[in-house]
Parts: sequence; C-alpha cells; structure tokens
Amino acid sequence: MRNEKSYYTEIKKFIESQLKSNFTASNKRELYVFWGIGELKKELQRIINENPAKCSCATKFAERVPPLSLDIFALITDGAKFELLILEVKLVRSAGLSEWSQLVGYCLVSGAKYGLLVNIDNGGSPRLTQMLHTERHISNIQTTVNDTPREHLLGFMQWNSYTHNFEYSNLGSVKSLSELSNKLASDFSSKKLANP
Repeated sequence: MRNEKSYYTEIKKFIESQLKSNFTASNKRELYVFWGIGELKKELQRIINENPAKCSCATKFAERVPPLSLDIFALITDGAKFELLILEVKLVRSAGLSEWSQLVGYCLVSGAKYGLLVNIDNGGSPRLTQMLHTERHISNIQTTVNDTPREHLLGFMQWNSYTHNFEYSNLGSVKSLSELSNKLASDFSSKKLANP
C-alpha cells in the first residue's frame, strides 16, 4: 500500500515538465524549477547554496521566511526573479476544508503566491467543492504585509496514479497547469520584483 510521499517524485516531474515547456513556448526563454521537501527555510537555503547563479534572487526571502514543514514546494525562477509554489499532497477519500485550510495557512505564512491542493485518485468533498465554486475569495486571497499588497492564487487538482496525469476539477483560481504556466509567464515578464 503506497503512502502519499511515494507519489511525490512523479507529481514533481509532471509539474516541472509542464511548467517548463509552457513557459518556454510563451516567453521564449528558460524557467528553472527547484524542488524542496520538508522544512521550507532549510530547504530554500540548500537550493540557493547549490544553485547560486540561478537562485540568489531568493536569498533575502529565504532569510526571513519562517520554518514551515511542507509536503513539497518549488522555487520557480528565471535567474532574476522568483515565485514560490506550495503543494499540499493528500491521499484521502475526499479532500475537505481542513486540507484546504492547511494550504491557505502555509501560503499566507510563507508569502507563497501559488498553492495547489492535490488529492491522489480522489476529488474534493461536496462542501469544499461547493465553496470553491461559489466563494472566489478563498482561492484568490489578497493580503497586505508591511504596506505591500500580496496575492495568493490557489487551486485544487486530482492526481491519477494510473495514468500519471492530473485530472482538473476546475476548482479555485488555478484551474490547470497550463493556467499556472500562463500566470507565471505574466509574473516573469512584468517589471516588478516577485516577493518584495
């Protein structure tokens, strides 16, 4: 019987290949995706130390981010700017509000702009599904930290362990990996710095 951690590698590979190919097609330049599992602060510092030329833009962020124990996260960068994607991976009969709340909390505390709740081979509870359809503010969260506005865009997806592919639920502000790629392409083509 597999546990949720045994799916991390295939999920990471799929997301990375989709993001990179879609980003390259739209921006005509390369995007780098570096993965961490576990404690955010320590893993970010490891990624930066191992890839200083591509990841030094995240140094100040890594210094001030609180230590959080995450399932998976990705530092996504073009070498000059970066964004953080948090994945909350579950292997439950139906993902509900407690799983969603966990993802929201991690994104708010870390400052991550993007978050995905991924349930393996199952969807969301009727209550979570209804709320994500009707309450847009719980997947597109606007906050202000030290007079700086922040946006957190979250989505819910299902990983199919048989086809090794995502099944999109159309729930949340990030409905597919191609939509996530488009948002990232827009982030990296804008002049403003990510995660000020």
